[in-house]
Amino acid sequence: MKIAVLGAGAWGLAIADVVAKKDFDVSVWEFDKKICDELNKKRSVEDKLPGYIIPKKVIITNDIVRTVEESQIIINAVPTQFIRSYFDRIRDIDFTEKIIVNVSKGIEVSTGKDIRQMFITEFKTITDENFVILAGPSFAKEVAVDSTPTAMVSASKNLEAADLIRDVFSSPYFRVYSNDDVIGVEIGGSIKNIMAISAGMIDGLGLGNNTKAALLTRGLAEMVRFGMAEGAKRETFSGLSGIGDLILTCNSSLSRNWQVGNRLAKGETLEHILSTMNMVAEGVETTRIVYKLANDKNIEMPIVNSVFKILFEGLEPKKGLSELMTRENKKED
Repeated sequence: MKIAVLGAGAWGLAIADVVAKKDFDVSVWEFDKKICDELNKKRSVEDKLPGYIIPKKVIITNDIVRTVEESQIIINAVPTQFIRSYFDRIRDIDFTEKIIVNVSKGIEVSTGKDIRQMFITEFKTITDENFVILAGPSFAKEVAVDSTPTAMVSASKNLEAADLIRDVFSSPYFRVYSNDDVIGVEIGGSIKNIMAISAGMIDGLGLGNNTKAALLTRGLAEMVRFGMAEGAKRETFSGLSGIGDLILTCNSSLSRNWQVGNRLAKGETLEHILSTMNMVAEGVETTRIVYKLANDKNIEMPIVNSVFKILFEGLEPKKGLSELMTRENKKED
C-alpha cells in the first residue's frame, strides 16, 4: 500500500514518519519546488522540527498528480485556508478506490465549509464512504522527534474506512481509536484552536490556574453547543478530539495558537505575530468564521466573541476577560 501526504509542514512530516516506521511506502508533496529540493538535500527542517531527520524511505516530491495517482491513501496536511489551491491539479483523478484522510483543522473562511464538505462537494469520487478525519491531542515534535505515546481518533461515516485508517496508523507509541462522528471530531479539532488563543492570553497576562480551569470548562461548553447545532454527538466532545485536544493546546507553549494569544497579551500586534511565525496558526482564521456562523445561527459563544474582538477589532485582552467575567449571571449549562 502506498501513502501520499499532501503538505510538508511539521505535521505532514510527523504523520509521514508514523506510517513510514510501519514500512509503508510514503511520498510527501511539497508545493514549492525550491523547498522540495532543499528537503531532499538536507533531509531536515530545523526551524519546524529541530533534531528531526526525514527517513530515507520517505520520498519528498513536487509532483502532486503522480503521487496521488500512485497512492491508495491520500493524507491532507495542508492548512485549511490553502487546501483549495491545489484542487484543480488533481480534480480529474478517480478517487473511488482511494481513501482521503484529513489531518488539518479548521473551517474555510470564504465558504464556511468544514474540510469534509470541501472535498466531497468538489470531487465526484470523494464521498462519505472514503473520507476520514484523523484528529486528537498531538504535537508534531512529540510524534516525530520524541516518539511520545500519543492517542488519536479516526472518524468516518463509513466505519470500515475509519477502522482501516486506525489499523494503518496504530503502533506501540501511536494508538488510534475509531469513531463515526465526523462532524464532532472536525468541530472539536477546529474550535479548540480558538480556545488555545484565549489560553495563551491568560498565561500572557499572568493569571492563575483558576482562570485556566474556567476557560477549559466554559470553552468545552461552547464547543459542545456549536457542535450539536451542526449535528455532532455530545459524547464526542468528551473524547480525544474534544476535551483531549482542548487540554493539550490550552496548556502548552508548543501550540502555535497558544503562542498567538500569549504574544497578544504581552502587547504585540496580530500582524507582527503572524509575520514572524514559520507555521500557520489555524485558530486565527477559524475564529473569524466560527464567530460569523455562531452569530448567524444564534449560538451563544462568549469566549469566541471575545477572541474575535481581540484579534480583529482591537479589544485589549485584559478588557476582554473583564467583559466575560461581568456578563449577566445565569445557570450553568
